Amino acid sequence: MGLAAIGLISMLLYSPGALARQLIILAVTAVVIYFIYRLVIQKRLGGGSEDKAFAKAAKESKKRLQKHQKPSSSSSVSSKKKKPFRRKRANHLKVIDGRKGKKNNRASS
Repeated sequence: MGLAAIGLISMLLYSPGALARQLIILAVTAVVIYFIYRLVIQKRLGGGSEDKAFAKAAKESKKRLQKHQKPSSSSSVSSKKKKPFRRKRANHLKVIDGRKGKKNNRASS
């Protein structure tokens, strides 16, 4: 660490133009590596415009929902009553009969 400081000070005193050029090259290289890293990580994680579009649509939907709700005190009294919970039947589900009579032997199958 000490040798680096000595080298930096001597370069600053004897050739400041070369020092400035090296610092600019270092900064440009760091920025290029950073943007390449961000590009690779963003592709790998699957982020991007789809997530941003979804977040924007969700925010607009929330605003629209709040806009349509009317604040009234009479409806709040009636909304305090609990509605009975009714479970819907899932008609799209089908039971498939399996091998009930056969013994389940996992080692042979």
